Amino acid sequence: MGRTKRKRRQKISRSFCTCGANEELILLNTWLKKNGVRRKKELALAVFSDTGRGVLTKKRIRPGDELISLPLNLTINVSTILMDRAFCSIFLENKIPCLSTYKKTVSFQSLLAFYLTYLKAQGIKTKWHIYLKNLPQEYTVPYFLPNEIKCNVDPEILDVISNQKCVIETTYNIFFQLLKTCKNSCDSVSMVQKHFSMSLYEWAYFTVNTRCVYIDLSKIIDLKNVENNLLNIISDNTNISLCPYLDMINHSPCARNETKLLVNKDIENVKVKDLKDELFLDVTFSIYTKNFFDAHSQVFICYGDSHNLKLITEYGFCIPKNDLDYVSFPFDIVLQYFNTRSIKVSLEQINFIHSHGLNKDLHIDSKGLSYNFYGLLMVIKYYHEKNKDISRLIYSAAICSNDSKLNELVKPMAVDKCNLISNSVNELKKTGCEAVELMNCIELMCQYIGILEKFIKS
Repeated sequence: MGRTKRKRRQKISRSFCTCGANEELILLNTWLKKNGVRRKKELALAVFSDTGRGVLTKKRIRPGDELISLPLNLTINVSTILMDRAFCSIFLENKIPCLSTYKKTVSFQSLLAFYLTYLKAQGIKTKWHIYLKNLPQEYTVPYFLPNEIKCNVDPEILDVISNQKCVIETTYNIFFQLLKTCKNSCDSVSMVQKHFSMSLYEWAYFTVNTRCVYIDLSKIIDLKNVENNLLNIISDNTNISLCPYLDMINHSPCARNETKLLVNKDIENVKVKDLKDELFLDVTFSIYTKNFFDAHSQVFICYGDSHNLKLITEYGFCIPKNDLDYVSFPFDIVLQYFNTRSIKVSLEQINFIHSHGLNKDLHIDSKGLSYNFYGLLMVIKYYHEKNKDISRLIYSAAICSNDSKLNELVKPMAVDKCNLISNSVNELKKTGCEAVELMNCIELMCQYIGILEKFIKS
C-alpha cells in the first residue's frame, strides 16, 4: 500500500504533486475503470513529501463514505488461483505426488507469492500485466539489507529477518523442484520455469507481505474439502488478497475503516471444481472510512494497530514515538542476568514461572514493566517468603503497584541493554548507508533506547 522508500514523520505535510500525467498510471486507471472498479471521483494518486506515493482527496471526505469498491474478480485471491488451471497443473500434473508430499507445509502467502511470479512471467499475456507493472520494484524492509550491515542491527529485527529467510528459502526450493518435475509443458508453465528465480520470488513474497488485504471468502467458497485440490498443501487460512488501487492507500494508526464483502446474488459454499469468473461478477469488496479528510489532503486507512518491529520488517516504514513499541527480554537472558548477580533461582521457582506463563512476554515499554515481567520478578523476590501468597499476590491488584524494589532488580540489565543498542546504533551510523530500511532500523533502535532510559530514570 504505497510502502516503498518512505519514512514517517510526526508532523503531516500537505506538500504533494499529482500523478495525472504519468502514462503508466493513466493506463492503470483506464484498466481499473474498464474492469468495474468504483471509487470516489475525488480520489487521485499523488506523491507526498512525507510518505511517497499515496491517495489524495480533492474534496472533503466524511465518516461513512465509501472509498473504493472492487469486483471480486479484480482482486487476486484464493479463487483466482484455483480457477487458473495451468497454474494448478504445476501441482496436480507432477511427477511428485505433491498434495500428499507437501500436505499443509506451505503458507498461503507463499503460494500467492509463487502465483505472482507465475503472472509476472507471462508478461503482457496476463490480464494483470498493467497492475503488475505499477507495483513497486523494490521494498524497504530490512530483509534486503547487506549482511555486513545486518550484523549491527538489533537482535529482535534479526530474528524476524531470519524467520522470513527460512520461510522464503524453504518454499522457494519446494516450488523450484515442482517446476522441474511438472508434466505440463504449456506456454504459461514454460514461461515461469524459464523466469523463476530467488530474486523474483523475494520480490513477490514482499509484494504480498506489504500489500495484501484481509478478505474472508469461506462463506462463498468451500474451503474445507481440499483433499483433491491445491489447497491441501496450505498450512494456514486463505484470507488475504491483492487489491489494485486499494493497496496504494497508506497507513495511519489514527485512521479507522470498515470493509464489506457484498454478495448480490445467492452464492454460497461453491465447490472448487465449480468455480468460474462469472460467479463473482456480482460480488464486490468495498472499504469505508470512519474519518474526516480535508480537501487536498492524503487519505489513510489503518492496517491494524502494530508496533514498529512489525511495521518495519513487514511493511517497510516506521512510526515515530509509537506507544505500542517495547523492548523484549528473553527468559533465558533474564535467568543468565540473575546468575551473574548471584541471585539464586530455584527449580521450584522456575517450574512455577513456567506453569503460570511468566516466562513469556517479558518486556519494558513506555509505561514500565510488562505484567508478566512484573509477575516474574515477584516470584524471584518473594517466592520463598513464608508470609507471602505468591499466586494471590501476582493476580491481585498488587501487580499494578509501583514496587521500586522490583524495578531495581532489573535496572542494571536495562542499562546494559541500553548501552548495547547505543553502541550498535553508532556502528550503523558509521556505515554511511542512507537506505530507508536502515534508517527505519536506526529509528526503532533509538526508540528502544528512549524506552529504556525512561525506565532507568524512574
